[in-house]
Amino acid sequence: MTRWERSLLRLLIVFVQLVGILILVQCAFNTERVYEVNNWDEKDETVDDVIKDVIKLDTVKRVDDWPYGIKFAVWNVVDIPKSFDEGWLQTIEKLIEPGCNIVDIGANTGDTPLVLAVAAKGGTVVAFEMGTAIDMLRVNKRLNAHLKIDIHHYAVSNTTGTVHYENNKKNIFGDSSGTEEITSNTSSQYEVSSVRLYPFLLEYYGKEFVDNICMVKIDTEGHDAVILSDMDPRFRPRVLWVEWFLRFMFYDWDNLVLEDEDECTPGSKSLFDIPQSLGYQVFNPYFPLRKAPGCQTKHYITDLLLLKNEFVKTIGNKLDNEPEIHLKWERLGI
Repeated sequence: MTRWERSLLRLLIVFVQLVGILILVQCAFNTERVYEVNNWDEKDETVDDVIKDVIKLDTVKRVDDWPYGIKFAVWNVVDIPKSFDEGWLQTIEKLIEPGCNIVDIGANTGDTPLVLAVAAKGGTVVAFEMGTAIDMLRVNKRLNAHLKIDIHHYAVSNTTGTVHYENNKKNIFGDSSGTEEITSNTSSQYEVSSVRLYPFLLEYYGKEFVDNICMVKIDTEGHDAVILSDMDPRFRPRVLWVEWFLRFMFYDWDNLVLEDEDECTPGSKSLFDIPQSLGYQVFNPYFPLRKAPGCQTKHYITDLLLLKNEFVKTIGNKLDNEPEIHLKWERLGI
């Protein structure tokens, strides 16, 4: 073998080794993504088997039976009871098309993505949860394998990287159920990777899936306006469901001093101004369908329903005279 042939052989060996390394890296990357969505071994197991397994966990208080064949594991950390909100389901079903995909930002232990998955009627719910509720969310996905729910342990924000969050134990109900909020305090012991919504969805799921997203629900303890502000111009689902953060009612939260009832706090104002700039109209989240009167404290309600201008034009006044539908926690900030 000539010197030239030996050199060519060495180059070929190096090339084969590099290709092998790239394949291994890609496999590891794909495995990590599959784990992020499922987080347990794929195996044939009955619902009863899963319940027996789940009920042994220290974090599970009990497993409740909900409508539509849903099993809901109750987290023993949270004092506020959770139940299936039939009124919310009925409201959503009047606004979306069966088979579309839905995004749930702030999925908590799973009570909201389970309702959304029923409403989607075969569509996929993309559930983001940044906090400690993530493990219970995975448990409730496992209990309900008949529903299409993907889980992502990320914070959604206007930057990609790492964000810090704090567990806030303070609320007006005097119980121990804290909320987790993104903070600028970098000394916080809690941190999680953050993603920007549209780029992440496009890279992970592809354009066809993203184009079929009909609704985004956001409940991020005051971070909703940041997420709305970062919405890509190419991404305009017909329905946005956002939290009107309870704290936005207060002039002085630390001392629980309410803002004047005829005034808008900056946080409340942003939830009305930003949607308008994005091409949405703000409605009360129940039927008959009515515009939200304004951001003043006296008009506070738990959630706001944002409908795309073009969608509002297509429905006209068809939903104005629907029978009344109300949400379970309509007037409470929980």
